[in-house]
Amino acid sequence: MIYISDNIIDAIIKEDMPYSDITTEMLGIEHKKGKIFFYARNKGVVSGVFVAVKIFEKLGGKVDFYLHDGEKVKEGDLILASSATAGILHAGWKAALNSLEYLSGISSLCNEMVEKSRKINPNIMLAATRKSMPLSRQLVTMAFQAGGVVPHRLGLSETILIFQQHLEFIGGLDNLENAIKNSKHKAYEKKIILETENYDDSIKALKYDFISGLQLDKLSHEEVSEIVAEKNKVNKSLIIIAAGGINLSNVEYYAASMADVIVSSCFFHAPPMDIKAVIKENN
Repeated sequence: MIYISDNIIDAIIKEDMPYSDITTEMLGIEHKKGKIFFYARNKGVVSGVFVAVKIFEKLGGKVDFYLHDGEKVKEGDLILASSATAGILHAGWKAALNSLEYLSGISSLCNEMVEKSRKINPNIMLAATRKSMPLSRQLVTMAFQAGGVVPHRLGLSETILIFQQHLEFIGGLDNLENAIKNSKHKAYEKKIILETENYDDSIKALKYDFISGLQLDKLSHEEVSEIVAEKNKVNKSLIIIAAGGINLSNVEYYAASMADVIVSSCFFHAPPMDIKAVIKENN
């Protein structure tokens, strides 16, 4: 479970209602009782339900029914229902709906890619990059998990991932072993992953005993397959991560390469799930 603090919920509400809902106030209906229902218009995997629940509870509403993040839905399924005054319902309506649609779109695409790739390689792990909009990482990570995808790297403090941009400052790939072994900041509990950008450097790095894994960036699935086959001959314990340009249209090919992990940024571009919100007066 990703912990979503009250500060995040407050910020979501405050963004949509910086002061008050002047429409509801003008019509004089803010104290009338009602209910709001959220229904799926198509199939998918829901996420953001916890956020929507917290929005209505924070505003003072009562949540009558909700699904859990990660549950599959089909057209017409009820996702969430809440009872409150019209003022509360309208204050939470769009904030909750937008959260549900955006996050459920991500979790649905995640689930689709996981199911598609695991038909080919049951042991494959899918991971999402950290190319999230700033300050949204907790929310999208919740959606990844609901869809069966893990976060690749939550931040710079989590893993050691060496890019070409790092090698630029140590004189290139040939100086990497010396830089790692002479480092004053050894993190023995962390895996060291090296990203390579071409076939030759990848084959060369397979023999490195000072790294834990290789991240193959934008290599073809045929090249990944060849590198995995060579890895199994010389260094079976090395983790192989396929990354760069992998999406729903080609994930099966990369799953068939028998890489250990597939990393993708396409989840951030998932179309939102279509969800219908219905508000009714409750006399």
